[in-house]
Amino acid sequence: MSTFQGAKDLFGGIIVRSSEEPQERNRMEQLLKESLQVWSTTGVRGVWFEVEPTCAEWIPVLIQNGFSFHHANPELSVLLKWLPSDEPCQVPSYAHTMVGAGAMVVNDKNEILVVQERYYKRPHWKLPGGYVDPGESIATAVKREVFEETGIKTEFVSLVAVRHLQSREKNPSARFGCSDIYFVTYLRPVEGSTEIKMCPRELSDACWMPLKEYATHPLAFEVGKIFATQLMAIADGDNPAINCLESIHQLTNSNSQIYLVEGKQNFKL
Repeated sequence: MSTFQGAKDLFGGIIVRSSEEPQERNRMEQLLKESLQVWSTTGVRGVWFEVEPTCAEWIPVLIQNGFSFHHANPELSVLLKWLPSDEPCQVPSYAHTMVGAGAMVVNDKNEILVVQERYYKRPHWKLPGGYVDPGESIATAVKREVFEETGIKTEFVSLVAVRHLQSREKNPSARFGCSDIYFVTYLRPVEGSTEIKMCPRELSDACWMPLKEYATHPLAFEVGKIFATQLMAIADGDNPAINCLESIHQLTNSNSQIYLVEGKQNFKL
């Protein structure tokens, strides 16, 4: 009996990649049925098929044989079938949380950089920022967003706060049905970078505003007022700072950042 070769994963499963084992649809269908028979009797748990667009004709066959989508992107569709009948599927859901970062950029005059978004029609003042791209650190992402929106170059100083928005059914604030974690950071403009060069595609206005004024401004979002008050409390020494320690992950050997709540601040306003 012929089967897909696949590759074993760490959890007793099999991963089949269309790029490594391409088959015409008819041959693929027969091979799949024979493979499932063998895998069901040899203790295989989760069966994964990673299907590239060139083999998209596999997808209806997989669905008809009990597979379901786990996740997808423009280059790959990943489908899963859980084989054990005596234990529940223990495969975690795919990534379900968006990560964003906002910047409290404060200059030497204790003025904070605030913006108005072009497509948000209600009058408002908010922090510049946006989503963290894949592979970016929080600090890299927030500095990039500030520069793209306002032309201000900055340096990362500290984490100020974290806001967690849970997804809810039919919640328009939950993008793609995902929860949202928003990291609020404190940045300083680098020397000589204080002139705002606003991006007209994203913003309708931007300005430097006294930090204390922003903390009570009627057009500031309530959560923004909380962040401003927290930043001032950290600078005054009333609340601990959240400082960043650069690190290397021991298992993956990749860059990582550890954020430590410490009993002292490393900046002054």
